Amino acid sequence: MNKIKKILNVNVVIIDQDGNEYIAFGKGIGYHAKIGDLITDDKISRKYTPVDGDKQNELIQSLKKIPAEIIETTEEIVEYAERALHEKLDAGIYYALSDHLYFAMQRLAKDLVLGNRIYLEMKTYYQPEFKVGLHALDIIKNNLGAEFPPEEAANIAFHLINSSGSQENGNVLEVSRLIDNILQTLRVICHGKIATEGLNYERFVTHIKFFAQRYINHQMLSDDPELLEQVMNLYPDASKTAIKLKQTIEIIYSQIITKEELAYLIIHIHRVTMY
Repeated sequence: MNKIKKILNVNVVIIDQDGNEYIAFGKGIGYHAKIGDLITDDKISRKYTPVDGDKQNELIQSLKKIPAEIIETTEEIVEYAERALHEKLDAGIYYALSDHLYFAMQRLAKDLVLGNRIYLEMKTYYQPEFKVGLHALDIIKNNLGAEFPPEEAANIAFHLINSSGSQENGNVLEVSRLIDNILQTLRVICHGKIATEGLNYERFVTHIKFFAQRYINHQMLSDDPELLEQVMNLYPDASKTAIKLKQTIEIIYSQIITKEELAYLIIHIHRVTMY
C-alpha cells in the first residue's frame, strides 16, 4: 500500500511505499486526503522518484505552485500521447510538461510568446510526436482556454521525445541538427537535384534519422569493406556524392563514419538523387 506523506495539490502527493519515497500523480488523488491515508495503486496515474537534496525541495516547491487544471491537462496530453505513439513515457514527463505549460501560460498572459528554433526540424523529422503536439494544443485550448501558435506543438513534441525510451534520449537537439546538416549539405552537393517527394525520400529521411541517432550515440554499424565495395561499383555517381557528404560531416563532428554506414548512405542517396 501507499501511505501519503505530503499533499502538494489536489492531483499530486508524496507517498511512502515500502520505505521508498515517490511523487505520485493522479486525478483528485489529494482531494480531501490527509497525511497518513492509504491509497491504492489504481488511484495513481504515475509515480516519479524525486532527486535527493536541494533539488528535491526545489521540485516539490515547484509542483506546489502549478495549478491543478494544468496538471490535469498534462495527464490528458500524456495519456493521448501514449496511445498515439504506442509507448509508455517516462514518469518525469508529468513534471516536465506541467512545468513547461505553467510558464508558457504565464508568458502568454503577458503576450510574450517565444518561438521555437527547432520548429522545422520537429515538424519534419519527428512527425508522430509533432502531430501529438498539435493535438495537445487543442486539449490546452479546451481545458485552459489558451490558444498557442503551432510552434508550441514543437515544444511539446520535444518533451515527449525526451521522455520516450528511444535511443536518442537526451540528444534530440544534436540529432535534429545533424539531420538538418546532412540534408542541407546534400542539397548543396547535388545542386538541389534531389527528389523530395515520394516513398524513396521518406525512406531516405527515416534512414538519416536513425543514422544520426547512431552517429551521435557512437553506435554506428560495423566496418564492412566488402559491402562498401559492392555498393560503390553499383552506384558510382551516388558514391561520389556520399563520400563528399561523409567528408563534410566528419570535419564538422570530428568523428569517422564507418564503411557500412557509408554503404547504406550511398544506396539511399542513389534513390533520391537525379543524375
